[in-house]
Amino acid sequence: MFSRLPINILRFIALLAVQVLIFSKLNLGPALSPYICPYVYPLFILLLPFGTPQWLLMILGFVTGLILDFFLGAPLGMHGASCLLIAYLRPFLISIITPKGAEFEVEPNIFLQGVTWFLIYCGLSAVIYHTFYFLIESWTFYNLFISVARIFVSSAFSVLFMMMFLFLFTSGKKRRLA
Repeated sequence: MFSRLPINILRFIALLAVQVLIFSKLNLGPALSPYICPYVYPLFILLLPFGTPQWLLMILGFVTGLILDFFLGAPLGMHGASCLLIAYLRPFLISIITPKGAEFEVEPNIFLQGVTWFLIYCGLSAVIYHTFYFLIESWTFYNLFISVARIFVSSAFSVLFMMMFLFLFTSGKKRRLA
C-alpha cells in the first residue's frame, strides 16, 4: 500500500486541480450548465488500493471532499459528505460487481479489471455521489424531474471524463479490454 503512496498523492493533486481549475469553470451555456456538473475527483477514492482499510478510506474521502468544498467555496461539508458516502460504500460496490473467484491486482486498473467492470464501478459511484450531493444541495424533492435529470446527466458526464482520465493516465502493462 505504501509503495503506491507517491502515485496516489500525485493522483490526488491532479484530480483536485483538474476539478477546481477546469470542471468547476465549465460553462456550456444557460440551457445546459445547470444540468451538467461533472465531478471527477471521487476517482481518487475509487482508485485507492483494494486493501485500504475502511477507516482510512472514510478519512481520505471526507478530507478530499472538504478540500474541494474549501477551494470551490461550497457550503462546508457538501462535497465532504458525498465523498464520505462513496468511501463508505466502495468495498460494498466492489464486492457486488466483482465476479466470484476473481483475483485482482493491488489496485483498480481499467486494463486489468476491464472496461465493463470500470464503467459499472464508476457509473454506480457517480450516480450515488450525484444523488446525495444534489439532494443535499436542493434540500427538497420539489422539482423531482429536474433533480433526476441533473443526477443522470451529471453522472454520465462524470463517468465519461473519469474514463477519459483512466485511459490517458493508467498504466497498461497488462492490457485486457474486456
